[in-house]
This record gives sequence, C-alpha cells and structure tokens, in this order.
Amino acid sequence: MYHAVNTALIITIWLWAAAEALLQIRQRVRSERTERTEWISLLLFAVLIGGGVVLAAPIRHALPSMSYSTHAVGVHTAVLLVAWAALGFRLWAIVTLGRFFRGTVHIQQGHQVVTAGPYRWVRHPAYTGILIAGLDLALLTDNAASALVIVACCLLALGYRIRVEERMLLDALGEEYGAYAARTRRLVPGVW
Repeated sequence: MYHAVNTALIITIWLWAAAEALLQIRQRVRSERTERTEWISLLLFAVLIGGGVVLAAPIRHALPSMSYSTHAVGVHTAVLLVAWAALGFRLWAIVTLGRFFRGTVHIQQGHQVVTAGPYRWVRHPAYTGILIAGLDLALLTDNAASALVIVACCLLALGYRIRVEERMLLDALGEEYGAYAARTRRLVPGVW
C-alpha cells in the first residue's frame, strides 16, 4: 500500500508540473493582447521555489537532528489527498479566471475584476492552492529545517508576486479593484 501511495504522490507532482506548463502555453495562446506585462515576479517565483527545493536535501543532511519520518501509509495518504485538494482549488481558480489567467502578471485589453468561484472568498485563490500544496509536499522532506526553507521560499515568492500583481491591478482597474480588495483577503479567508 505504501508503494502505491508513494507512486501516486510522485505521479501527482509530475502531473502538476506538466499541467502548469500546458496551462501557461494554452493561456498564452487564448488570452488577449496585453497592455502591460511584468516578468520579474515569475522569474523570482521559479528561482525561489526551485532554490528551496534544491536546498532541502543538503539541509536535511546538514541537520539530521531535525529529521522526522513520514513513511507511514496514513501520512502519505493524507499528504496525497491534501495535495489533490489544493491543486484542485488552484485549477478551479484558473478556470474561473478564464482568459485573464497567465503565468505573468499582466493587464489585458478589457481586463476586469473577477469575483466568481473561489474569488468570492480570496483575491488570489490560485496562490492559495500553490501555498497549501507546497506546505503539504514540504512535509515529505522528512526534516523540519528543509521543510521550513521550502515554505519560507514559497512565502517570499508569493508575497512578492502578490504585491506586484495587486499594484498593477489597482493601477489598471482602480476603484473597482480597490473595493474588491477591501472586502476580501489575499490568501486565507478572514486572516490575510
């Protein structure tokens, strides 16, 4: 059973990566011409999260006293289910955005505030999905310091990207986005 769940986790991670790449290509083709695009936050996102994942193994070896075990079937099953839920939430947000979704922070012609689906509760539900999946999968490093580095890199990347995106949306969409921002939280309903 453990082997089957572990295999499902590995397949999930690879399918997530493939789905993200396909979504970027699909949305790039389907979306309208952009009026403004910002690439630095996407690059920083990839560098920070990739860097956190790369650093996890050497940190685990350098700090073995902070290790724990997630090799129980129940733990891997719980991680798998949470990852599926988080990625499903992210995909729901992307589908709800429709043509307004892109990998870059951008403003398209005819851009408007989306308040349907998960956007009723938070301004950045696709990032909420990434954060939950990242926190969840970071547990599999089997080391508290490694998991913390991955989580910190994820939070830094998301925090920077959210700031950039919100500035651009507020500048382009004005009072409509400001009113939406005033009544919704960024990532976690009722918290932040």
